[in-house]
Amino acid sequence: MKKNIAPVAEIFCSLQGEGLYLGQRQVFLRFAGCNLRCGYCDEPAALDQAGARELDAPAAAAAVIKLARAKKAKDVSLTGGEPLLRWRFIKALAPRLKKAGLCIHLETNGTLPAELAKVAALADVIAMDLKLPSSTGQKGRWAEHKKFLAVAPGKTFIKAVVTSATTLADLKKAVALASAAGPGVPFFIQPATRGAGARPPSARFVREACCLAAEKLTRVKVLPQQHPIWGVK
Repeated sequence: MKKNIAPVAEIFCSLQGEGLYLGQRQVFLRFAGCNLRCGYCDEPAALDQAGARELDAPAAAAAVIKLARAKKAKDVSLTGGEPLLRWRFIKALAPRLKKAGLCIHLETNGTLPAELAKVAALADVIAMDLKLPSSTGQKGRWAEHKKFLAVAPGKTFIKAVVTSATTLADLKKAVALASAAGPGVPFFIQPATRGAGARPPSARFVREACCLAAEKLTRVKVLPQQHPIWGVK
């Protein structure tokens, strides 16, 4: 029987710099490997498995739990890369983390709905990065996103990265998908971080985007990445 292992780029403790749990102390387990190549990616080192450690679930869980206890963290973020590429590993890992009293956040690009369905019950929070093609420079993933949002809408919040190239037409499609999942789904418009492979949008675009989203959604916020501002990882 093949051993259930996964490539882990790093395990560290820091403050959550994005989205609904901004400022919360978390342990981050970053998987290596991703199925996308977004133009604004801020973790290019995690795109492939070069240099990653191969860990089994017990070893990864032990490392996360040890660090969480040392840093007084109660939440762990499974991030990447794309963690759902390792859904079998997550099925083995998550029960160990939950037994230790940790809350599990899954940070994902929202393009693997079948894989999410296999582990959604194990996640407490799903942070979905809804990919706007004019932002990523890749083809649209609207069908995958629609299916993804149908899996566990009550656990999910959405981030949509906007750049100087993002169109309001793409944002309108994203808002329509989000509102179909529920008008109360938290929706974060995230201006791209300068230097992460893309330029941020204009202030005018951000204002227009926020107004557009608020027409159909009740929990809309504009929130750039904060950890680069704080000077933390």
